[in-house]
Amino acid sequence: MDVQTIATYNQLAKAYDEETVDFWNRFPVEFIDEFMRRASGKVLNVGSGPGRDSVLLRDRGVDVTCFDASETMVKMTEAQDFRSILGDFESMPFADGEFDGVWAYTSLLHVPKVEIGKSLDEIHRALKSGGVFALGMREGDFDGYRESSDIHLLRWFSFYSKFELEKLLNIHGFEIVHFMEYRPGTKNYLNFVAVKKD
Repeated sequence: MDVQTIATYNQLAKAYDEETVDFWNRFPVEFIDEFMRRASGKVLNVGSGPGRDSVLLRDRGVDVTCFDASETMVKMTEAQDFRSILGDFESMPFADGEFDGVWAYTSLLHVPKVEIGKSLDEIHRALKSGGVFALGMREGDFDGYRESSDIHLLRWFSFYSKFELEKLLNIHGFEIVHFMEYRPGTKNYLNFVAVKKD
């Protein structure tokens, strides 16, 4: 994950957490339900941030491991009694097939487009055969640094079309089983549930 983006999250983790309260309060439970219909046991949250989505998943009965590139974010999820691990999305410290499910919501949008394939391959590797993958990304056509919302320090953002994400998931070994959009305001989020192909 990009060094500048990590530094921004380390500095403004609390502000980011407060900014996303409404986002998660309004988040469509049907997308979580679609993921949970196929997920059980151990779930890895890639880019877990302050842990709001991890709590939603844990409340539905799965064992969530939080994984983030920001040391401050890792400390925030540790404080909520999650197993929390610091690391790079492109080289994850997990065994092959360790998880029944992987949840990556608006975390991989901080990976440059030229590098996202490495992260998708690592997620594929960490999933068991037939494991389920939930991916949430922003719709758009952008790949670079920008400020966003109330966070006035630079972060890297990569926005995609639905077609681009469908192609990436297929190339990196996933079969899409569910798609929906979420538009809490002016931003549109593209949400996929996919399963690992053998």
